[in-house]
Amino acid sequence: MIVPLRVLAFTLAALSVGPAAPVRAATPVEVAANRCNSQTIDDASSRLRDYDRHAPGRNPGQLLQRYGAIAEVLGVLNEEHEILDSICASDSQRTSLFAQIAAFSAWSLALESDITAKLSASCTAAATGLPTMMLADAWLALANVVNADGGTVPPVFTDVIPKVQTRAQAVGLTLPAWPDTSAYWRDQISAKEKAAIATCPSPSPSPSPK
Repeated sequence: MIVPLRVLAFTLAALSVGPAAPVRAATPVEVAANRCNSQTIDDASSRLRDYDRHAPGRNPGQLLQRYGAIAEVLGVLNEEHEILDSICASDSQRTSLFAQIAAFSAWSLALESDITAKLSASCTAAATGLPTMMLADAWLALANVVNADGGTVPPVFTDVIPKVQTRAQAVGLTLPAWPDTSAYWRDQISAKEKAAIATCPSPSPSPSPK
């Protein structure tokens, strides 16, 4: 059974002793400083680790449910990137946090690629094409961070890179070196796979991995 992937897009006291001190409202600068942290990213990564350890099941309903849960994590990470970009004053803070977001976004896409392969198993073009597009997106997310930092690979990528590489090898996707990884490369991969997926018998899956 091939499931259209648009169906997959669904849904994230202080105690005091003695006289109370006057309450002072936090300034916007203080709020931003307190919000510029990895708490939301850490929560998302904990969910991914749990999904990676526990298989979603085999029937389409279970697979769709897991896909939706991972898509929710990916959405949270994308939103967190925008929030942190607007409130973190330090470039070094943003660089570190954005590297974490890229790592876990790539991991999310790798896990989604496993599920789409199973959901699209009745058409080989879709079973390989959809994961291929997702893995290309995952590799680009990592490359953007590496290239922006002059080729330095963040330590947080250590566990994620093999997850993408192993799956890419399984679907025949050649991952370029970091400097050669670009949106143009990703778009070329996407166009090729969309054309192949279009040959799937009706009902054909959506060519978009998101």
